[in-house]
Amino acid sequence: MGKRMYDIFMIILQSQKEAITAQEILEQLQSKGIQMNIKTIYSCIQQINDFFKGWIQRDFIVSYHRLGFKINEDLLNDGEMQFLLDQIAFHQDLNNEDQQILRQKLLRFSSFHQQNRLLVFQPSQRQHSFSLFVNLSVIMKAIEQQKAISFQYIDYEIQDHELIEVPSKRGNKDDQYIVSPYSLTSQNNHYYMIAYNDKHPGQLTNYRIDRMRMIQTLNKGYINIQEQFDMQKEIEKMMNMFISHHHDTLQIECHQRQLREMVSRFGQDMKVQKLYQDHLLLTIEDVSISEGLIGWIMMMQTQIKVISPQYLCDEIKDRIKAMHKLYQDML
Repeated sequence: MGKRMYDIFMIILQSQKEAITAQEILEQLQSKGIQMNIKTIYSCIQQINDFFKGWIQRDFIVSYHRLGFKINEDLLNDGEMQFLLDQIAFHQDLNNEDQQILRQKLLRFSSFHQQNRLLVFQPSQRQHSFSLFVNLSVIMKAIEQQKAISFQYIDYEIQDHELIEVPSKRGNKDDQYIVSPYSLTSQNNHYYMIAYNDKHPGQLTNYRIDRMRMIQTLNKGYINIQEQFDMQKEIEKMMNMFISHHHDTLQIECHQRQLREMVSRFGQDMKVQKLYQDHLLLTIEDVSISEGLIGWIMMMQTQIKVISPQYLCDEIKDRIKAMHKLYQDML
């Protein structure tokens, strides 16, 4: 898209009016010191539409009789744009600068009217000492080019009653970790790198990317032993810490008002039996009996009760007793 086309495109995109005429576009261009005529404006709008038609299969700018030009339909609909903006706003590993840059890029092709409809959330300010995007970019290129990387992996110390970042001293060379990166994965809203560290021969290691600092690619030292592993299984084994390979039939008693929460957790494929006073017995087959499940059950507190399997009931009882013992001197 040439400079003239871009200037016209942005004027239409950012117009606060329902539609903007070619004459109004011309006047705005002239106020910016850009000399053009009406015929060129029409020609540029046609070129803009030709550019987008191969992409979105329709005219991006439409002409309305006596009204002028307007954006026919935004590239991303309101729901899509809102979802992406929310992911940016609430991702815990993004610093403020990365947030703003990505948000501005995303909104670049969003019309004034769409932006006026969007909800803008202002979460708490993040003061990160790293850029998630820089970390990801360096690692992804290293994986593609099969290059080793070095980095520091952060730990914490207490100084004047506050936590400060310090480099971990458990690297290959004191505070320097030198690894061969193989893959990236995501779990619990964090990114992880799967890599080989010759300090741990015969196995793969994983590192949380938001804990990595001063990442650099190296021109030597890459060790490729990926063929020794089923990478997908290795990723599942390391990353699915809240998923168990042990499955069983789970029975839960709950009040009917908790039914939506139960469906959100387990889906609709469950057997439901009415008990007493709006209480229900839910039977869910082939449930992964995992740490994640136990944590969720305990988070629900008195809102649900596990009926079976018995070993799961016993495990929850033991944890409740341990918690009670931990706090009993405070009761």
